[in-house]
Amino acid sequence: MGKNGKKCKKVGKMYLLLHSNSKWKNVITFVGEHTGKIDAKGRVPLPSQLFRQLGDVSEGARFVLKKSIYKHCLELHPIDNWLTITQQLSKSLNPFNKKHNDFLREFSKGTSDLTLDSMNRLLVPKQLAEYAGLSKDVVFLGVEGIIEVWDKSRYEADEMSQSDFEKLAGEIFTDDFNLNG
Repeated sequence: MGKNGKKCKKVGKMYLLLHSNSKWKNVITFVGEHTGKIDAKGRVPLPSQLFRQLGDVSEGARFVLKKSIYKHCLELHPIDNWLTITQQLSKSLNPFNKKHNDFLREFSKGTSDLTLDSMNRLLVPKQLAEYAGLSKDVVFLGVEGIIEVWDKSRYEADEMSQSDFEKLAGEIFTDDFNLNG
């Protein structure tokens, strides 16, 4: 528990804020934009800054890698975060409802269970690397409880203009928006 009463996870001398809303309990929030390189075998080292944000993990940390729903990138989920998401989906969706079943199938397509090797590398499956267009230079972006994995050129091409971002922020942050809860 942090000084502000919010749930945190201690990582060395830092505390990471954990989501504490009713849907996403104890999900690590990732911070930062980091670069890396993917080798010819599809191995990419997890940036040390993101590895530290995971807290007390050792070699063999598990992740789920999947296609993003909205962007042409990949989403890397620590296994605990992934289990929280799938538990929420299980509570909210009925697999015997056709629309729900269709969503679950598409959501799960191409999903891969990954483990960090002794050099903190992830082996990206070929079909996921092709989907995201991963070539050599890769960008990792912490977005809430997800680490987005981008091909650097696609990431740069996807950047929103400042004026479009300002417009979007104005639509989202209405007068009744309150950051203090």
